[in-house]
Amino acid sequence: MTNEQFLLNENNNSAPASAIDKDKISSAFSNSASSYDSGAALQRRVGNKLLERQQRVNQLVDLGTGPGYFTSALADKSSGLIGVDIAPQMLEFAKARNHHIDVNWLLGDAESLPLDTESVDGIFSSLMLQWVHDLSKALSEAYRVLTPGSEFHFSTLLDGTLYELASAWRQVDDLQHINSFLTELALKEVIEQSQFELTSYTNQAEVLYYDSALELMRDLKAIGANNTAAKSQGLMGRSTLRKIQQGYEVFRTERGLSATYQVAYCSLKKPV
Repeated sequence: MTNEQFLLNENNNSAPASAIDKDKISSAFSNSASSYDSGAALQRRVGNKLLERQQRVNQLVDLGTGPGYFTSALADKSSGLIGVDIAPQMLEFAKARNHHIDVNWLLGDAESLPLDTESVDGIFSSLMLQWVHDLSKALSEAYRVLTPGSEFHFSTLLDGTLYELASAWRQVDDLQHINSFLTELALKEVIEQSQFELTSYTNQAEVLYYDSALELMRDLKAIGANNTAAKSQGLMGRSTLRKIQQGYEVFRTERGLSATYQVAYCSLKKPV
């Protein structure tokens, strides 16, 4: 469904997304297949909002299907559902979870879709496109496989996501620990340069609340959005974790520690 940095970059690697190894994306999300749901509150919230935009079509692609949480709802919106993901174990998990639904499961990359030209009537993709190397190439591929007049509904993360955690990490060092995301302006420029028509755009802050910074980092690990295993308690060190948690306290509210995700909801149409 989705760079070596991921959301939480515990290796301090500040390489741009274009330098990220797709095999590591696949591996990280495959390894999180069974734990994904436990940390996916944001993914469920955002996906449900995006579902409101999806009309019923014939052939519909769930691009970045992940563990198949939205498969049933998407199957109700199409007469032929195709689930595509870059992580093999995610596909297997989704397939087992939705064994009662007729879905064509495909292992594939958003920048090189395993689909024929003008073969599908809609694409749904929630919180996956922030992981692609080249968004313009992913949009070009989506345009290629869609029939004229069809729509591509997607959500993606923008610059400013998890700024609270980034601020807390600055209590430790000045290295980049949170992945970089496109600015709103950059996203709109990529869309404008594509062949699609932008029919709807919303930028919304989605906020989750946690009792501790460690709880947030455990959620990121559960969904595969970090590139190391359990460093928060092991190799990260107690001193580092204590500094992070102390730095995060300035963001505590009555509901807990806020974790803000800047989310863009987009609807694109392939002209007739």
